Amino acid sequence: MSDDLSNELESRSLELAKLSAMDPDDRIARIVWERVQDELETRDSMEYGMQFCISNIATFIKKNFRENDHTLAAIAECRSLASKLGWDFEKVLETDQSDKIFITYIKEVVSQYTDTRQNHCENAQCMLAMNLNYIVLQDLSYLIKKNPNTAKNLQDAYKSTVELRKQMIKAFDWAEK
Repeated sequence: MSDDLSNELESRSLELAKLSAMDPDDRIARIVWERVQDELETRDSMEYGMQFCISNIATFIKKNFRENDHTLAAIAECRSLASKLGWDFEKVLETDQSDKIFITYIKEVVSQYTDTRQNHCENAQCMLAMNLNYIVLQDLSYLIKKNPNTAKNLQDAYKSTVELRKQMIKAFDWAEK
């Protein structure tokens, strides 16, 4: 029992050391992302997870960025993606938890550190949104490999998710790499 506790403490110490060495925005995004993943795992539904990601990306962009061609294109791509997956976009938006993810969770993490500023929070929010996009890409890739018979429909959704990522980069005013 004490060996287990020692191993756990050692593991946590290494994890905390890695976190403290990160840039503040990376650290915030990493900690919040772990919370989001824990939440998604409790639902254990790929469909819910993808809807959750699409909804939160769309709502985050709509609420937090000035409307322009890039933000409108990103939201339109969210709508298109939901449609390609056979879902009603308005129903998908019902899974929105963007205030919780992008505000509440980030505030909780930031309150633990003294080296964060507003721009770190904004960068962390964008990083979280990109992680949500990545989850959809992963899930679609998994489904395409698992069932090649539905690959055509899912391939269109995959391409839409890639396009969404490009539009998000533009909406966040990040340089494309």
